[in-house]
Amino acid sequence: MLLEILAHLATLDGAWVLAWPLRNPMMTFMFFSVIFIFMEGQNIIRGSIVIFATLFAFLDFEKVLGIPFFVGSFLLIYYISKLIVLAIAENNRYLRKYLIFINELQFYGAFIVSILFFR
Repeated sequence: MLLEILAHLATLDGAWVLAWPLRNPMMTFMFFSVIFIFMEGQNIIRGSIVIFATLFAFLDFEKVLGIPFFVGSFLLIYYISKLIVLAIAENNRYLRKYLIFINELQFYGAFIVSILFFR
């Protein structure tokens, strides 16, 4: 999905880029609401771009590798480690400002652990 979005942006297909989030306005609203809550009302655009690009990159990566990310044991590892890592990061003043990137690194870590130990 990320490659498709980047291809449309590279060809300056403005109609597709604008119509894409408008095809499902409820999901678009819910996505930005979650980002607003997660980012506590600050840096919403930057946070949504990072999380959005990572999500779609992993959906493309999932198709290439043939490994489902959002099912089974991966989700168990992902959510348990997310609770631990984000609880530590939120309570640390230095790490709190890097919460988006810590969230993304936690995803990569959960992916590596699930491939190495649960495959």
